[in-house]
Amino acid sequence: MSDDAFPNAEEIFRDALSIPDPAPTLLNLIKEHPTYPAVSDLLFYYTEVAGEQPSRANALATALITVRDAPDAPIIQANGLAGLFSRKLADLHSRGFELDDDAKEFGPSNAFLTTSLLSGLSFKHKLTSSSDQYGNIVDGLDAVAGSSAYNPEVLVVGACIQLLTAGSSIIPAATSYIKSVDEVVSKLKAQKSAGTVKDQNAQKLLELTISHAANGFQSANDIDNAWGLLFPAEA
Repeated sequence: MSDDAFPNAEEIFRDALSIPDPAPTLLNLIKEHPTYPAVSDLLFYYTEVAGEQPSRANALATALITVRDAPDAPIIQANGLAGLFSRKLADLHSRGFELDDDAKEFGPSNAFLTTSLLSGLSFKHKLTSSSDQYGNIVDGLDAVAGSSAYNPEVLVVGACIQLLTAGSSIIPAATSYIKSVDEVVSKLKAQKSAGTVKDQNAQKLLELTISHAANGFQSANDIDNAWGLLFPAEA
């Protein structure tokens, strides 16, 4: 990322995000640099580091919440951090969902899948929600082989990741996109019958999503480790 908010911002934010508990250091950085570019950099490097280390994504998202909700968090351009975080993360998720040739192959390096994880965590922790996030779930539910330039397996699994991570938050708020939980069950079962999902671990993830949907996406069933179930070797 060019034009960092302050000298060596990339290195400093990445170092902070590598700490087991990064929240205090991140908050101090934003207090030392109370500008929108610094917030933008923080969130950009959060998505990069979480994308590189998906097993830490939930811990990093939790750190963002701590920073956002800190009583001594700075007011920037007359805005609290909640609004700034929401707008910037929505934009970053939208960019992450822009499938390109690199995102066609199913696997742990697929940027669409890591974005699906981060989007699910944003729903879960109420960091942001946007039409693009909901829309990509719908795309996964409706994926048809041969109807898209992209791998339908990736679209279906991306939807499953989001729904397993935050189905209890997504479905009640998704009425403009998804009519009911029964619709989710029906469409996921159709994807299973069509054999859209080929990877064995992804098939298990699909089965688990169907089960959670059939139970109404209870908050107690939302999980933090969808990535570990999908790619156990990467966990």
